[in-house]
This record gives sequence, structure tokens and C-alpha cells, in this order.
Amino acid sequence: MTARHFGLRFSLAYALMMTGSGIQLPFLPLWLQAQGLSLAQISAVVAAMTAMRVIGAPLFAAIADMTGRRFLVIRSCAIAAVLAYGTLSQMQGYPMIMGVALAAALFFAPVFPLVEGFSVDTASRVGLDYGRLRLWASLSFLAGSLISGALLTVLSAKDTMMLITAAQMLTVVATLLLPPEPPKPAHHLDVAAMQFGPALRFLFASRFTVFLVAASLSNSSHGMLYSVSSVYWDSLGFSSFGIGALWAFGIFTEVTLFFLSKRLITHLPVQHLLCIGLLGATVRWVGMAYATNYYLIAALMAFHGISFATAHLSLMHFIRLNVPSNLRNTAQGLYTAFASGLLLSGVTWASGPLYARYGGEAFLFTAAIALVGLVVALFNLVWLSPTERLQGLASHPSRS
Repeated sequence: MTARHFGLRFSLAYALMMTGSGIQLPFLPLWLQAQGLSLAQISAVVAAMTAMRVIGAPLFAAIADMTGRRFLVIRSCAIAAVLAYGTLSQMQGYPMIMGVALAAALFFAPVFPLVEGFSVDTASRVGLDYGRLRLWASLSFLAGSLISGALLTVLSAKDTMMLITAAQMLTVVATLLLPPEPPKPAHHLDVAAMQFGPALRFLFASRFTVFLVAASLSNSSHGMLYSVSSVYWDSLGFSSFGIGALWAFGIFTEVTLFFLSKRLITHLPVQHLLCIGLLGATVRWVGMAYATNYYLIAALMAFHGISFATAHLSLMHFIRLNVPSNLRNTAQGLYTAFASGLLLSGVTWASGPLYARYGGEAFLFTAAIALVGLVVALFNLVWLSPTERLQGLASHPSRS
């Protein structure tokens, strides 16, 4: 398969894969509210779904590493997730909603991380820019936010889950469009299967651990945005379309950063990118604590390209450059479990009570999390030797 054909299929897959998340993140809280759940129950459901990544992502990622059947794991989980979301759309009452939501989150958790690990590793192998592929996932998210925001101006909030289920079907289609694994380079040495003991030592007692903590704090600082921002903006009088447009604008800046990712990675070491992302996140959440004007909030949403995209790029390329190939699926799953599961669920769970008590000023809590992450990232820079601090993507062709 040519590099162009590989890129086309991956771009198409990414273009379909995140539509459901583009609907779910902004509008799932509104659907839960329409089902009669309290603000605390809404935060609990969103947090519990997030926490399921702690189980689902590393479990299925480890299965993919141990069996070498990454595609089978991806597609099986995508199909199971669709069935669970379809069932969730018919549920009533907090206990039933919570139970089925957990199942949906469990199966969906490993799908995107495993695809991410595949794309960042193999894109470099065939000479493609990972960021130019990944931006289609962001555009997919943007389309989901905008289209669902427009539809929900004429549909009831109770119809949101049916929209999410339909969009998750596109994820199944996306997994079928994924290109096959490209052939290994002639100089590539076969790597032994993952061994539990050495894997634990690398994943939990190395520089990867420090980088993982900093990147995870960056990601988890978005928990309040993901869980209560739509409810907050709704209370400020913003329309469903206006809320969707805010999310879309944030994703547009994310797409821009991914489009420029090759230049960023070539000229900035991944450690510096992570520091920039955490600094941007700190500024963003402090501003969000006090902003009530629609256009000022839109300006702060433009920081999404910094607070999310730069940190994400740094972590993806750090894994590609520094993690052995037989551990990359597991490393990706561990990041998802820790950053998008354990920490993010904790922040999400706390967001409801904090917002109920402090209103918009609760965003100061997430600003503090980002600030702690920045301190850890700066420690990572100090820990590294001067030579390692200057290492960028282009300096490791042998690891591509």
C-alpha cells in the first residue's frame, strides 16, 4: 500500500471516529438533565463513565499487545460500544442509566487509544505526518458538536442519546476503514512479546512515569469543562447552537495545531511542548472562572489548541520516541486509564458539587491542577541532561 493510500484511509477513518464524542461531551449532561437526574447525579454518571477508562483502556490494550490482534480488539470493542449506547438510549432512572453507561464506557474506552497508537507509530514508518492525520478526528468532533447543536434547537434534549448512538455506528465503519499494518523496515528487528516484570519497571519507574503524570494532569484539568460547562453556559442564556459553536471553535484551534504539528515537533522538543500546553491550560481556566460574556468565553475556548493539542502531541511523540514497540499499546492504554480515566473522573466527579457551590469560579480548581502539572513538567526538564533536552522528533529516525 502506498503512503498516499495509507494516509487517505486513515484520514477517512479519523473523520468518522470522533463524531459521537463531539455530541457526547457537550450534550450528554443535558440529556441526563432531561432524564430527571440532579446535578450531582449528572456529575457522578459522567465521572463514572470516565473512570471506566481505568479498566477498559489498559485491559484491552494489554490484550492487544499479548495477542498481537490489535485490529480484532478495536473492532470488537467498537461494536460492543454501539450496542451498549443503543441500550442506554432506552434507559430510565438513575440506577439503570448508571449501569448501562458504565458498560458503554468500558467497551468504548480502548477504541480510540489503540487507533492512536497505531497511527502515530505507523505514520512515521510510511513517511506521513501524524498531526495531519489526527486533525481529521478533531474535525469529526467539531462536526458532531455543530450538527448536534443545530439539531437540538428543533429536537428535544431527550433525543441526544439516539444521536450519540447513530454517531457511534460511524465509529464501527471507521474501524473497518483502517489500513493494514505496513510492512516492517528491512532493518527492523523483531521484538519479543511483552513481559510483565520489565514492563512494570519501565512504565512505573522511569522518565516515562514523570512525563505521564504531567501529561495526565494537563488532560484531567479539562474535567470541569467536559462535565458542567454546557450546563453553566445554558444558565447564562446561551442557545444549544451557541454552545455547540463554542465547542466547535475550540476544536478548530486544536485542528490548526495538529495541522502545524510537524513544524512544532521538528523545532520544539516534546518536553517543551508539554510545558507550553500546561501553561496555556492554567491561563485558560483562570480566565474561564470569571468570564460570562459569550465572546470572551469564545476567546478562551481558542486556548484549546494549546491546553489540549500541544500536550497531546508531546505525549504521543514521547511514546513513539521512548517506549519500546512491544509496550506502546500498553503505554497508550495506561495513559488513557490514568489521564482520561482515574484523574479525569476524579475531577469530573468533583465538578458538580464545586460548580453548585462556587459557580463559574470553580474553574480555579482546574487551574490549580494545571499549575501542578506545569511544576511536574518543569521538573522533567530539569531532570533531563542538556543533550536530552534538545532532542526532537527528527533526531530519532532509527526509532520510527
